[in-house]
Amino acid sequence: MTVIRRFLWIVPVIIGLVFVGAGTYTIGEGFEARDLVRAELANEQVTTSKEASIPSALVMDAATAEVQAATIKEHTYGRFGPYSGMERDDPNRATYIKDLTLRNSLNMAVLGFKVSELVVGIGALVIGLGFVHMFLIAPVLFWTRPMDHVATEATT
Repeated sequence: MTVIRRFLWIVPVIIGLVFVGAGTYTIGEGFEARDLVRAELANEQVTTSKEASIPSALVMDAATAEVQAATIKEHTYGRFGPYSGMERDDPNRATYIKDLTLRNSLNMAVLGFKVSELVVGIGALVIGLGFVHMFLIAPVLFWTRPMDHVATEATT
């Protein structure tokens, strides 16, 4: 039992290393997801409209995607009103659906960027937990471990 208690401080070091590795992997996956969304947006070559708050910019990030989705929504609602208010035989329903599809795709891109930011943040948190294990918990366990061998030497 004394041997286990003497080397107990090694456990948080191992756990800390696992956390640092997992956090590093998670951050890498978050950046990879962000780059994937950005590449897909770049392939489509969508630019924001001239009347958008970020005019004539290539949609490559969450801000430009959100601005363009809002502009499409404003134009669609302004021109047709809500979809549920349209007559079933209205020839503009197909146009509305196309606008809605593009707007939803842009909103999904925004969501993709936000989720990738969340994953990177969680990875950083996990790395922080790993450092806490290695540089706080392990030293505390090391310095507070039983010193049976010191007590034995002093009595002999």
